[in-house]
Amino acid sequence: MQKEEIKKYFYDNFELNPEKKDYLEIHAKRFETILSTIENKKFNAILDIGPSFLSELLYQKFGEKLTLLGFDGEVSEGGHLPNSAILKKIKLIKQDLNFFKAYAEDLPKYDLIICAEVMEHLYTSPKILFKNLSHLLNKEGLLIIQTPNAVALRKRLALFFGKNPFEMLRENLENPGHFREYTAKELVDLGKENGLIIEHFIFDEYFEYPSTLSKFYRSFKAIIPKNLKSGITIVFKKP
Repeated sequence: MQKEEIKKYFYDNFELNPEKKDYLEIHAKRFETILSTIENKKFNAILDIGPSFLSELLYQKFGEKLTLLGFDGEVSEGGHLPNSAILKKIKLIKQDLNFFKAYAEDLPKYDLIICAEVMEHLYTSPKILFKNLSHLLNKEGLLIIQTPNAVALRKRLALFFGKNPFEMLRENLENPGHFREYTAKELVDLGKENGLIIEHFIFDEYFEYPSTLSKFYRSFKAIIPKNLKSGITIVFKKP
């Protein structure tokens, strides 16, 4: 699905409040990136970490082959999930990733694990996350990591003009914001440490913020060096 099809699907099928509409408009292109990456691939068991709009799109594609991992109910919904109906339709593993130990859990293996815009919200070491996700992958399984680029050009420009590009932590303990963002090299090294190889690598300006300044900035994205673009998507494979 292309981003406009994604938007139409949610506007046609869900009642979205202003917060959810904003989230959809900003992230639809990012969802398109993931869907295009797995478009022609077949999987028998899929794990999506952090229920979101993307979860609904994955459910439409994979049905009950999909399992979710994350928070339940209103905590999970927020502005990131169109509604909580999907949490009742398919299996949800209720888990705070800050305390996730896959080795200690009786969990199945998966052919595809998607961890999109999640790891920057964790205050525990990403080494623990990668170790657990690698453990949950079947042989030749894929792990898709999507996360903001800590050294993106737009962040460097903000620093140059004396503005902190990183959001202040929120007073909401369930959704405090970003604790730590990562560079592409850090993500690659984390994958290699856990025996994963890189199958696909994408840098893009797929966060489509509605401000005039952001639209102007994106108009130059073709000339922005790839390792300085705002979004990182890496597809790892377990050999």
